[in-house]
Amino acid sequence: MRHVSSCFFLLLCLAFLPSFAISSETLHDPAEILKKEIEAIFPESTSIGEKQQDFPVWPVFKNNELQGYAFQSVDLVNFRGWSGHPIKLLIGLDLEGKYKGVKVLEHHEPVFLHGLEHRTLSRFINQYTNHLVTDRVIVGSRQHGTATVDGKRTAYFDGVSRATVSVVVINDSILSSALQVARHQLDGFGSSGTASVKEDYFEPMNWQQLLQNGYVKEWLITDKDVEQATGSPLSTYQLKNVEAGQSGTEFRIYYAYLNAPSIGRNLLGDVEFERLTTTLEQDEQAIAIMSTGFYSYLEDKFWPGTVPDRVGLEQQSLPIQIRDINFYNRRTAAMAPQVPGRDNLRVFVIKNESGFNPSLPMSLGLNMKLSGKQQADATVHFSDTYQLPKKFFDITEPDTNLGPSKPWVSIWQDRLPQITVLCIALLILTVAFYKQQRLSKGTKSFHRFRWLYLFFTLFFIGFYAQGQLSVVNIYTLLLELKNGFSLDIFLLDPILFILWVYTVISLVLWGRGLFCGWLCPFGALQEMLAWIADKLQIKQLRVPTALHQQLIKLKYVILGVLVIVAFYSSTLANTLAEVEPFKTSITLGFMRPWNFVLYALLLLGIGLFIHKFYCRYVCPLGAGLAVIGKLRRFEWLNRRSECGKPCQVCRHRCGINAINKTGQIDYNECIQCLECIVIINDEEQCAPAIIEQRKSRKQRNSNEVLIYPAERA
Repeated sequence: MRHVSSCFFLLLCLAFLPSFAISSETLHDPAEILKKEIEAIFPESTSIGEKQQDFPVWPVFKNNELQGYAFQSVDLVNFRGWSGHPIKLLIGLDLEGKYKGVKVLEHHEPVFLHGLEHRTLSRFINQYTNHLVTDRVIVGSRQHGTATVDGKRTAYFDGVSRATVSVVVINDSILSSALQVARHQLDGFGSSGTASVKEDYFEPMNWQQLLQNGYVKEWLITDKDVEQATGSPLSTYQLKNVEAGQSGTEFRIYYAYLNAPSIGRNLLGDVEFERLTTTLEQDEQAIAIMSTGFYSYLEDKFWPGTVPDRVGLEQQSLPIQIRDINFYNRRTAAMAPQVPGRDNLRVFVIKNESGFNPSLPMSLGLNMKLSGKQQADATVHFSDTYQLPKKFFDITEPDTNLGPSKPWVSIWQDRLPQITVLCIALLILTVAFYKQQRLSKGTKSFHRFRWLYLFFTLFFIGFYAQGQLSVVNIYTLLLELKNGFSLDIFLLDPILFILWVYTVISLVLWGRGLFCGWLCPFGALQEMLAWIADKLQIKQLRVPTALHQQLIKLKYVILGVLVIVAFYSSTLANTLAEVEPFKTSITLGFMRPWNFVLYALLLLGIGLFIHKFYCRYVCPLGAGLAVIGKLRRFEWLNRRSECGKPCQVCRHRCGINAINKTGQIDYNECIQCLECIVIINDEEQCAPAIIEQRKSRKQRNSNEVLIYPAERA
């Protein structure tokens, strides 16, 4: 045992070496390298001006001629990443609104510090270079490169697998801060100002009046318009409702700004308008779009809750991102019968950080993608202008200090399928625990259920949905409580958030075991290795009780060190958190430097000989959950009066040694695998039950002495 502990300590130290090297790089003061970083972004510059007092940018000159501006994202937006800290970016824009480059000055994102290589992050941010602030940016699309149609550019950037939250925050930081600089400093990007809706201004109107006043915009695109743009007859393309020789074919788009009561209330109806106002976050705005005719403004594989590819909004030559909110999910739009296009009506949200001003002219753009029957495909661009009357708004002076967005909303919408599957799985687990007595009476059926759930936990929650909880989440919460709590940080990852909420509830009710025994992907992996060890007949090393009682304290020591260090340096704490092999084995699938992989494999290898070695003695997350689990309301694992006095069957079968000689369960260590409940409910395994059966078969006057299984030390 002493040799195993020594090897574990050496590998742990080895795993930390590159991490300390990484963290030492972050100790440099960013102010010292700022000038060199700006010069790297503007290689032809000859001088860099002082930071402006009225607006936080550095003017960059070449021979006294202004070339552009450099600025830090944190001076303009305060989007915090998964670590709870803003990602400090240095961004350069030339006078035409072109990105000259983006540099990361400081970040604390664990996935990039101790997981994915730094060049992965650099490769992502380098995609912005030479793109215009007017380009519409879509991250993580199936398409790649830049598509230009009639001068309108859409840039499709590659995302970073396993770093979705960090990428969303970086993208929002770059786009939002660059839009502010463009509006404030560059010619041709004038500030949009702000306008708030007059909520008490309402004119009752029907559908025809909405159209006549232009409050609902009707946009007509005929077959002649398309043929003129493509140079080919419309019938040569694969479109619905278009046959050879057909003429007079039309495509109509109807769209409207919904926040104004005179539009939204009249169009949606009182009930749906009120529902919309409660659905939207503060300062968010919404537009409705629907269409009829030979084409659709929605792509065939449009996914609710995402950004549409075919249509986009612009204002003052700048893209305004719109995202579907799935407003009519499982609902039917309650509109007047004469309203066309209700079958494909969608409501799209406009975030506050976009700088959108509904009192100013805007344009809706359409990229019409046509598939040729016997000729090349074609893509043509159309646009339409929309202007609302000033009487709907209270207009104020331009505001260059735009508030932060809530990027977590779009993340939840994008991951709705994963969220749905996870919630259903958690519901099944809850029912199974509630019905544990009935479930555990069938030994084979229970074991099938448990193994199926462990496979789901490892492959869906762990590898696919990236739902491995970590001790980093615990001290991040403590730091948030110290510095001013914000729920937005934890909402950035819906899978982790849902798992944490469920786990906290289960901790208060039953203790740590529900998560550790059923929902931890690394724990599930160890269970599978223990099964392999059993099939290979690998001899198990049983840790003596006295040594076991000392070793279980180790994880609490590790937890205490991590929490204390986190209040001194979160970067150092993230480095020390590499004591958890979760990132190596689950998050990154062993795609890390060899020392991290060797450390994780050593822990798993020890688990072949000592059941769940890491969970029992090393895991700081388990220690943290056990501390919170002391608040549990119930000790609900049934025991018999004979348990421990004298029967010791369950204690000897318990792989993690969570049952003491008296038969009492140590809920701080128990992973609630329910195996002891299975034994108690199985008349062929439970010793007292077996003896009771023997008694019933023998005569009451029998002199046979009943002997319990011998108690082992």
